[in-house]
Amino acid sequence: MKHLHRWIKGLMDGLDSKVDERTRTRVLEDCGQVCISSSFIERVKHVWERSGHLDSFLENVGEVWGHIKREGDGIYVEYGECYCPLVKGYPEKISSSWCNCSRGWLLELFEIALGRPVKIELEKSIKQGDDICRFRILL
Repeated sequence: MKHLHRWIKGLMDGLDSKVDERTRTRVLEDCGQVCISSSFIERVKHVWERSGHLDSFLENVGEVWGHIKREGDGIYVEYGECYCPLVKGYPEKISSSWCNCSRGWLLELFEIALGRPVKIELEKSIKQGDDICRFRILL
């Protein structure tokens, strides 16, 4: 695993120093979009289809995924730990660019399940030293 962590650090150092931010973001989002399983997307999509509207969906999605929550008019995804199997045990901070992979995972989930474009904003990252990972979902 140490070899993989060194390799990822080298990859991220290279991307951060040699690739513009927009391209770097898109490449990592693409990685996240292929990481998510289609069966999970289908389960969330089924919850959306039988819910009928957003409020009902947010109440029902906990049946298959407990990380989504509403605060006022905001919709958030929060993780108390890093679930990325590639860097989960990585002991140091990692480039903030890395979390665009998780943004891509969430983009794929919400855009396919809800059938419309969304935006995802990273607010906090465990791999950046925060206590949680927190993403805001903009529908």
